[in-house]
Amino acid sequence: MPRSWRLCFLFLCCLTGASYLQAQAGPSTTSMATYYRCVQGDAARADTIFNEHLLPYFRAEKAAGRINGFAWAKHWSGGDWRRLFYFSGTDPDKVLDTYMGLIKMSQSPEHAKAMDEFQRICSSHDDYTWRSKVTQAAGETGRARSAFVMSTYYVCKADEAEADSIVKSVFAPILDQRMKDHKIDAWVWNEHLMGGKYRRQLVVDAANPKALLQHWGSLQGELQKANPDLSRRFNAICDSHSDYIWEVAAQ
Repeated sequence: MPRSWRLCFLFLCCLTGASYLQAQAGPSTTSMATYYRCVQGDAARADTIFNEHLLPYFRAEKAAGRINGFAWAKHWSGGDWRRLFYFSGTDPDKVLDTYMGLIKMSQSPEHAKAMDEFQRICSSHDDYTWRSKVTQAAGETGRARSAFVMSTYYVCKADEAEADSIVKSVFAPILDQRMKDHKIDAWVWNEHLMGGKYRRQLVVDAANPKALLQHWGSLQGELQKANPDLSRRFNAICDSHSDYIWEVAAQ
């Protein structure tokens, strides 16, 4: 079992413990995400392997109700991650069942050779576990993802809970209005549960990169106009970030 799978297995076991999610007011979505660095010229082969060997499994898991969603996405702009895969659900027990099934499936003779080839192409990756913290007014509906997604990954200081509060009070009304105006399709603010340096994630869905870039280009100014003090305070807490736009290739 690869080391990253062992870590995710142990973490998911913790999630299924008696107290980990009891503090949540309602069901939140937990997402297991892997960000891959791939050999540029061979990334299309990784896409083919995903479609042939992993896509049927995750579609079956979603149909069975063990997960609410998943996606395989291609890099459109941003840093050195070239591919993104995640799956998510509101029931940690079922998410764990899906992950255990993935391990078993990937190690089977039918799939092992292709999985070895995939790991040679995308030989480096970062694993994160996210949990939804603040969501759009319409809630998490489990709808199909839009064609493009912008993810902003924040490095934050110790006052993360204050940043969450600012997102809820200042960001959320603006983002909800942009959904009503059909400028964006969906959004969610995620908290870090496991992984690297990024502590928070803002995810915005839209039909195309132009809509996402127009949204991002005007967001800071609108936040400043709505509440200059809290906008500056948010930037002081989460004082650096990395932006990616992903093209959803399979879900």
